[in-house]
Amino acid sequence: MITLDDQTASLTTLKYFGTSITISLYQAPTEQTRASLCRALSVIQEYHYLASDYSTYPHVTNVKSVNEAPELSHEIDPQLTALIASAIDWHEQSRGRFNIALSPVIALWRAQRFACEKQKDNCSIPGEMALKQAAAHIDVDKIRLDRQSNKIQLAEGMSIDLGGIAKGWMVEKLYDQLIRDGMSRFVINAGGNIRHYGLHPSGRYFNIAIEDPICRQNHYRSSKCQSEQGRYHEIIAGSDLTVVSSGNYLKYFMVDGKKFHHIIDPKTLYPETEGISVTVVLSDNQIYADVISTMLFLMPVDEGLEYVNSQPWIEAIWYINAKGEKIRSSDFNQYTGKLK
Repeated sequence: MITLDDQTASLTTLKYFGTSITISLYQAPTEQTRASLCRALSVIQEYHYLASDYSTYPHVTNVKSVNEAPELSHEIDPQLTALIASAIDWHEQSRGRFNIALSPVIALWRAQRFACEKQKDNCSIPGEMALKQAAAHIDVDKIRLDRQSNKIQLAEGMSIDLGGIAKGWMVEKLYDQLIRDGMSRFVINAGGNIRHYGLHPSGRYFNIAIEDPICRQNHYRSSKCQSEQGRYHEIIAGSDLTVVSSGNYLKYFMVDGKKFHHIIDPKTLYPETEGISVTVVLSDNQIYADVISTMLFLMPVDEGLEYVNSQPWIEAIWYINAKGEKIRSSDFNQYTGKLK
């Protein structure tokens, strides 16, 4: 859906990446802005088709195509090659915490979560034996990717999942397209992945409100969550930034009173047990936003803090527990703003 008024043009779609994606251009609508939004939709569609592990499409060999016949050699689009190659490289950079080959393990947890949503009184987690069998097929080194000829082949029993990198990658490609089209100020919101450029029409920085994860998890029922100050635990202000969060407070199911969420640690094969959320603010390398937020959520806070403080283009804040205790990276406060 495209909407226009005197000062803005926006596009919203619910069809791709399993979430709502909105592009808001803060300038008077013209034929150029409308055409730019249409080209932006094409970028969203293209990366959705390439990265999907749910559906195949007649015009493309995508992740689902590869997973259905892992032992065969597949010729893939160069853009999918670049995406997979970067994901493989991040396995080492993340010290093994980011692993696109974890798909067989993720599939077991996802199936249990979906089953629990349908039948809440009969929930269970994957069995230890099933997890160990799946873990026999998660070795990233067995992904044979030819980066020159754009071909990929997996070992038998393997599958890949780009859910931890594809959306952030798409957002940055979307950003690049809007810049090429001459768009001067905009905000992209892809299911909570926020990317903005330029200044707000009033001349100030754009403000990004980070929702309190406990408020969101409890559907804003507590008295604290009735005010804007309570609903949002941080306001991020700045220019040309990416803001993205990873946490355990949305996609999860309960078994015997214990929460099991969707972010699986490749080292344990189970959901991470510490912390509630981490929010990262990137001023560079925004294409890796999803990877970095997931990686930091899985790392012990001390290790994650050391990593962030060594990179001048990343800041982060960890929401530690239900009391609302937080830990900030050394220069995070440079982005602290006020709700406007």
